[in-house]
Amino acid sequence: MSRPAQLFVQAERRAGAALAPLLHRRHKRALRRGSISAASERAARDSWWGGDPRWYAGGTPPRQHNHITPLVDGQAFFESLHEALLNAKNYVYVAGWCLTLDVPLRRREPDDLVQTRLTDVLAVTAQRLPVRVLLWSGAVALIRPTTRTVKRIQSRLNNAGGDLVCSLDSTAVFTHCHHQKAIVIDGQVAFVGGIDLTTFAGDRWDTPDHVLRAGVNWHDVALRIEGEAVADVEANFRQRWEAVTGDDALPTKAPAVDQAWATPAQIVRTIPQGRYDFARRGEYGIHHMYMEALRQACNYVYIETQYLWSPDIMDALSELITSRDPASFRVVVVLPARATSGKWDNDHHVEKLRQTDAGRGIFEAYSLFASGPTTGEKAFSYRPIYVHAKLAIIDDEWCTVGSANLNNRGLVTDSEINVAVRDPALASGLRLRLWGEHLGVSEQQIAAMPPSAVIDSLWRARAAANAHITEQGGKPLVSSLHQYQVGLSPPDLVLDELEVETFEH
Repeated sequence: MSRPAQLFVQAERRAGAALAPLLHRRHKRALRRGSISAASERAARDSWWGGDPRWYAGGTPPRQHNHITPLVDGQAFFESLHEALLNAKNYVYVAGWCLTLDVPLRRREPDDLVQTRLTDVLAVTAQRLPVRVLLWSGAVALIRPTTRTVKRIQSRLNNAGGDLVCSLDSTAVFTHCHHQKAIVIDGQVAFVGGIDLTTFAGDRWDTPDHVLRAGVNWHDVALRIEGEAVADVEANFRQRWEAVTGDDALPTKAPAVDQAWATPAQIVRTIPQGRYDFARRGEYGIHHMYMEALRQACNYVYIETQYLWSPDIMDALSELITSRDPASFRVVVVLPARATSGKWDNDHHVEKLRQTDAGRGIFEAYSLFASGPTTGEKAFSYRPIYVHAKLAIIDDEWCTVGSANLNNRGLVTDSEINVAVRDPALASGLRLRLWGEHLGVSEQQIAAMPPSAVIDSLWRARAAANAHITEQGGKPLVSSLHQYQVGLSPPDLVLDELEVETFEH
């Protein structure tokens, strides 16, 4: 790095360090103003879920009867969505950060690349039923998607034919965005998670094998929801749609509920203060959910997130690391090796947690890599898999998946939507699915061991083996795991704490 660049970075860090406390105090005030009312707390105490503080009393209540299917990585999500769209009978509602109009939903056959393009599927669907799409209006300049780009997308959708209407939500303040990723079909099926219907910043379609490809490999997770909670995902869309368009007459249909579905789930949101009349004081259910779930952790905390910056989350993780038994308790965080507009901040916070751990062996941070044959002097290439998932699993009993990263954008200042689930079978099954993918071993092998033993043996051993392979070259990785490395790229030349140009995706 040149001397002028070094001076700029030093100035940026000093300015950011000075601004961070001011912004944190502002965010704390927002959280206080959006706190749960006394009436809501009283109602919660009298409900079936009132004894569990992880449920959020300030939004829609948790629902008892749901069937939830994890969709790990893009292929599973896009194919499940494609099937649901083909079978839609009444209406389709899409709330997103951005769309890529020609992204294919299926890629098994050559014809799929043309015949299952998103715009065409939505347009065909709109020939028989209403399709409504609500997108963030985009950035004014510099950062993709720009407002100009999003307006082109809107125009194409609105001229695609049928009863297809796309509206743009411009209520976010200049430095932030609308980040929800939620789809509702017929009031019967909903999709919530981290996966965007776009190729901006990277193609979301990938498989759990993460075969090395020309573009960046992509790891992500969403949930397919059936049951009572679908109505709450739809209510979120209807609230935002009416706030933006004034239209309060969207069709609605109560979800069919099988009483045998017994997964308790709650739709929780981040709604910034002052953006919408339906939540003028803001709604901070995702922040509440994470803080309470972390406080109650007994055995392990597993997190996948694009950004690990939130001061409150950092304090909660530090408290766990210093107070829990190092013989049995573990905290594992999986981050992108080079987070877009956030590498330096992720590095800084991973270092802080490692210092807090001080060799006790509780905290581990990892990233994911793909490997494959390449051209040139070395036979194999090793490239990061972009970790875009936003999830946590705690104690094989509780989990959440959604759009919110663990920074103040996800927990305070951007619109977000998550699903909180209290179900041992689903939580443990999702852990086994993810760990099997990252470790390159069978779920049965992992299930036979306590989580702490898997982390101490398999996670560390696989990461060490891959570190040796990447140093020597000449053969593929044994799995995707690497120890998270700090300081491998220069910091972003922006004020990360202000995040003026960091529009999440």
